[in-house]
Amino acid sequence: MEETRVFILTVCSVLIAVSAAYASLRLLQGYAGKSQRVRAMYTGIVIIINGCGIWGMHILGRVRSPHTDETGQNLMISSAVYAITIAFLMFLCSRIMLIMAERDQLKELAYKDALTGLLNKNGMDHFWDHCKENEQIAVLFIDLNRFKSINDRLGHHVGDLLLEAVGGKLAQFSSKGRRHIYRIGGDEFVIIAKRYSQKEAEQLAVRILEKTAKKYSLEQHNLFVSASIGIAMSHGKVDRYQLLREADIAMYNAKQLGTGRYSVYKPASNTLNVK
Repeated sequence: MEETRVFILTVCSVLIAVSAAYASLRLLQGYAGKSQRVRAMYTGIVIIINGCGIWGMHILGRVRSPHTDETGQNLMISSAVYAITIAFLMFLCSRIMLIMAERDQLKELAYKDALTGLLNKNGMDHFWDHCKENEQIAVLFIDLNRFKSINDRLGHHVGDLLLEAVGGKLAQFSSKGRRHIYRIGGDEFVIIAKRYSQKEAEQLAVRILEKTAKKYSLEQHNLFVSASIGIAMSHGKVDRYQLLREADIAMYNAKQLGTGRYSVYKPASNTLNVK
């Protein structure tokens, strides 16, 4: 029974140390970028947290060993041990948080397009891998009109600026948990909208065409750019390859009919509904 009590008190003491270390590190994140007043306040809070942690550990130590000598020297030694424990745990937690931050950074680099800041093809594959089997999904395949001629005539630098500008426009349509936007290569973009009806997908396509069809001032060039959009809807089980293929077919049909158009792939009759 006594061993169990000592074990529980030891675990509680460790939990106090871990909590104090973690709370201190969370408060100290971004410490250098804060104002002097905020830094002073956070410093005071950290001191209070660690002081309370050391005192709590000392109290539990006394309860664990009720016959401990109460001399000032022993109190200083025990307090130093508790402080070193918290400092070690702060160091350990900081290393763990650094590793997690580096992992998140690598994940972001792997899933994000460096030019536009949108998600890339890896990010889209990650979405499909975690997509529910019978999710109601609309896929919008977006392609810029005459981008190749602009790229060839004015150079890749201007083409990259144009893609960056268009990517910024498309990013406004992102909605966490419902709409995801990807640049899958060149001037091709894909929007995957979850829980969307065909009517909602068409309304989204109209808004995108209105937002992206404009003049872009890039360095000394004024370029008018429009887009073509193909829409494919999931029916039953989600098949990523079929949806992307159907949206791609619809997009090419819209492109052939003129600028600033969209078309919807109709799986029942393998036809297209053009707008």
